[in-house]
Amino acid sequence: MAERRADWKRHISDQLKLRDRVQRHTFEEIVQQYNRLLEKSDLQAVLTERYQTEKYDVQRGHEASSLDSSRSDSLHQEMSQMRIRHQEELTELHKKRGELAQTVIELNNQIQQKDREIQSNEARMLEYQQQIASLEGDCRDLRSNLQELEMANQTLKDEYDALQITFSALEEKLRKTSEDNQELVSRWMAEKALEANRLNAENEKDTRRRQAKLQKDLADAAKEPLPIEQDDDIEVLAEDGGKGAGETSPNRPIGRTLSKKTSQQPQGGLLDSISNIFGRRSANSFGTSPETSETPSGGCAEVRVPTTALHVFEAHDGEVNTVRFSPGSRLLATGGMDRRVKLWEVVSGRCEAKGALTGSNAGITSIEFDSSGSYLLAASNDFASRIWTMDDYRLRHTLTGHSGKVLSARFLLDNARIVSGSYDRTLKLWDLRSKVCTSLVTPVPEILGLNFIIKMLQ
Repeated sequence: MAERRADWKRHISDQLKLRDRVQRHTFEEIVQQYNRLLEKSDLQAVLTERYQTEKYDVQRGHEASSLDSSRSDSLHQEMSQMRIRHQEELTELHKKRGELAQTVIELNNQIQQKDREIQSNEARMLEYQQQIASLEGDCRDLRSNLQELEMANQTLKDEYDALQITFSALEEKLRKTSEDNQELVSRWMAEKALEANRLNAENEKDTRRRQAKLQKDLADAAKEPLPIEQDDDIEVLAEDGGKGAGETSPNRPIGRTLSKKTSQQPQGGLLDSISNIFGRRSANSFGTSPETSETPSGGCAEVRVPTTALHVFEAHDGEVNTVRFSPGSRLLATGGMDRRVKLWEVVSGRCEAKGALTGSNAGITSIEFDSSGSYLLAASNDFASRIWTMDDYRLRHTLTGHSGKVLSARFLLDNARIVSGSYDRTLKLWDLRSKVCTSLVTPVPEILGLNFIIKMLQ
């Protein structure tokens, strides 16, 4: 700051010296001419006095001596010429004096103008000095703010470094925890696999034992004689070309056959263990006991394969994986790879969009309505099953726990439990009241198929 003040002071001093040299050079000629004029004026006064003195001397000499008349005339002429010459010089000096006076006046006017400019410049310089002082104060404030910001920045940098170190430590701890978790999961999966193998071995032993017992019972029953009771049905064989109906030939033996149904061997092994875990099915389902079921007739029902599509429409953005009618066939539900379940109202053989069920994070693989049509169950590729209500299309339950894609899910008869099968070869029974898995079967043999087992349990 001191150097800046010295610079502008030195600049002003240089400007003043330059103006002094320029103006002094202009006035030097005037001063010289004026001095010359004063010298000539003094010379004229001296010459005038001398002329007057000589004039008086000449008059006295003329009176004293007439001999010097010729000399006095010549001197008089010389004095007249000198006076004329002095008069001309005096006139010229007066003329130059007037010009110099005019020049002095003009230079004085210029000096006054320069003085006014100097005053204006000084006022501006004072204003600039005030602005410089204000700017210097602002600079000091900015420097202090900059120092505070630098200190705050350094503090934040230190805090960031500390947080970075803490984050690195936590990240390392998380990595170790993840590794420990992965190891525990692997150990848990290995234990579950060993337990599943043990259960399967026990089931196979139990199945072989029951099959051996059943074969022994059948062999013992085959060795025993079959008793014939009076109330058994008797079938009379008519003779070829014999008598009419209701008559029997006395020479023809009467053959009697039993009309009781023979029992079928029940399915054993894994299906029995699954049925024991999830509960027996109703009497009208597949695999009922032979005492309550009737043998199907030997004829085949007529079956027709559709050849013409009644209605074709765009249902989903991607592939359509599953289709299901509601119990009253009034609604049609479709699920696809766009992660949505869409509902369609069947009107006059055509499907009109009614709504969409959202909430799944992957493609839909299976759809199922409950027996009343109030709930819809869907399985998806995000390892979960979901249940929506049909009156408001809201997601009610999300059942997670499988480690693979859920391929199929079905309601059981009471509509309070569902069973789901996954790509991880496990079956899970879920209680909708508690929203937890109550039973687990693993591993499921691929030869049976998940849909077959789930349908068997319904």
